[in-house]
Amino acid sequence: MKLLFSTLLFLILISPIFSQVDKAIVNDLIVKKADTSGWIINGMSTLNFSQVGLQNWTGGGNNTVAIQGLFTTTANYLSTNTYWDNSLLLGYGLTKIGTDPFRKSDDRIMIVSKYGVNATENIRYTGLADFRTQFTIGRNYTAPIDTAIGDFPKTSSFFAPAFLTTAIGMEYAPTKSLSVLLAPLSGRFTFVNDPDLSNAGAFGVTPGESMLSDIGAFCNILYTDEVMTNVNITSRLNLFSRYNSFSTMIVTWENMITMKVNSFLNVSLATDVFYDQRIPITREDGAIGPATQLRNIFSLGIGYAFTNVEKK
Repeated sequence: MKLLFSTLLFLILISPIFSQVDKAIVNDLIVKKADTSGWIINGMSTLNFSQVGLQNWTGGGNNTVAIQGLFTTTANYLSTNTYWDNSLLLGYGLTKIGTDPFRKSDDRIMIVSKYGVNATENIRYTGLADFRTQFTIGRNYTAPIDTAIGDFPKTSSFFAPAFLTTAIGMEYAPTKSLSVLLAPLSGRFTFVNDPDLSNAGAFGVTPGESMLSDIGAFCNILYTDEVMTNVNITSRLNLFSRYNSFSTMIVTWENMITMKVNSFLNVSLATDVFYDQRIPITREDGAIGPATQLRNIFSLGIGYAFTNVEKK
């Protein structure tokens, strides 16, 4: 595990060697921050749909329908000595296989706000707030149906969990594509606003409690770039270590590659990694314990991008 994270961190840190394009990238819009004060607003919405229909098909398989929507927007303010970056991500997807009803395949709400004051040309005093939750109930469809509720066991719901990370520290931005925030004073709050999950002690909270708070050190690495023509990559890595257990680390890492086909058609690949030693996971072999959570989403769909700055 440590070798994996070290390798991933190394790859992110060496990426600026290959290109230095502005970090305000949305799909095919590459917008350099203005030299004067003002807001730069970018956004992108995509809708992806796939369908498989089979009839008398000797190769086997199931009819499948999948739909996914994703909306992202950024609102960034820049002045001579300060900056304020804000981002919002909303994602939701459903999949239907065979005669089964539609089941959730994606569910994300993420809000990040970062404010900084320049100390030198490349170093800033920075404060960050990072909030994440989901829209609807999540269930474990690989487990037996819970006879008490007549449905699959519930694993999550709106605001259960919700994660809030706050941090104050120094940020190093050697290029416009890369920033590294080191925050020795950071708080991470886990909310489980669902009685069933709270009573079960889900997501590390004490059974019956709805909040878990930790104080520790935090590192945020953000890299966004156009690695080649019409191919954009965004990578955000969060590392949090509690002071009362500094050797264990909570890891959140999101990556997205977007490739433009034409003005409205695009292909995207998203990979999310999450690890928290205190959250027990039922693995594929039936064992229960901490495990790395991994999600991959590949999609081809219609996208629309907008900005308040003309394309350069």
